[in-house]
Amino acid sequence: MKVKAIIPASGSGIRFGGKTSKQFLKIGESEIVALTIEKFHSVNSIDEIIIPTKKEFFNKIISIVKKNDFYKVKKITEGGKIRQDSVYRGLINLEYENNDLIIIHDAVRPFITTKKILKLIKEAKKENCVILGLQLNETIKKISKKNFVEKTLSRDDLWSIQTPQIFRYDILKKSFETAMKNKFVGTDESAIVEYSGYKVKVIEGEKKNIKITVREDLRDVRLDR
Repeated sequence: MKVKAIIPASGSGIRFGGKTSKQFLKIGESEIVALTIEKFHSVNSIDEIIIPTKKEFFNKIISIVKKNDFYKVKKITEGGKIRQDSVYRGLINLEYENNDLIIIHDAVRPFITTKKILKLIKEAKKENCVILGLQLNETIKKISKKNFVEKTLSRDDLWSIQTPQIFRYDILKKSFETAMKNKFVGTDESAIVEYSGYKVKVIEGEKKNIKITVREDLRDVRLDR
C-alpha cells in the first residue's frame, strides 16, 4: 500500500480578484501553492504527488517544483473545467495499486499540519474513506429564496468539511466513474464517494486550515503571521 497525493491547482480565483491566480500569490517568500506542496512533500509516507492545473500554469508550477526541489511531484497534468474533472485526471495519471490511498487537498489550504495529514493516513488504513471537518458552533437556518427563515436546523450533527480527504484508490475511481456515468457533480470528493454508496468517516480538522478564497482571508493570515 502506497500513499499518493493529488493537489488540484486549476483555480482562476474569480472571487479573489486581481490578475494573479491566488495559488501563485505569496505569503512571505513562498507562493501559496508552494507552501501547500511542501506540507505533503515533507510527509515520509507520501510517495508521489501529482498536480492537475491549467496548461497556462504549467511553467509556473514547474518553476516552483524545481526551485523547491519537490522531487515527489512526479507529474503535472492538465486539469478540467471543474474541480471534479481535474481530480479525476490526476487520479487516472497516477501509478497505482487498488489498495493505495489517495489523498486530495486544495492548493489554497497551505496551513494544514503534517501531524493532521499523518492522522488522516492512519485512520484511512482502517476505514478506507476519511475526511476532515469541524463541528459547527453557530446557529444554522434554512432560508427561502426571498430570504425568510424557513427552519432553524439542529447544529449537533452538522459539520463544516475541509481537505485533505483520503480514499482507497479503487473506491475513489469507481465512485468517479459512477458519478460521470450519471452526470452527478459533487462539491467535494466525499460527496462523490457518498453518492456511490460508500461510508465516509469524519475526524476533527483544524481551525487554521482555512481555504484562501477572498482577499480578506489572505490579509488575516498575514496579520496572524
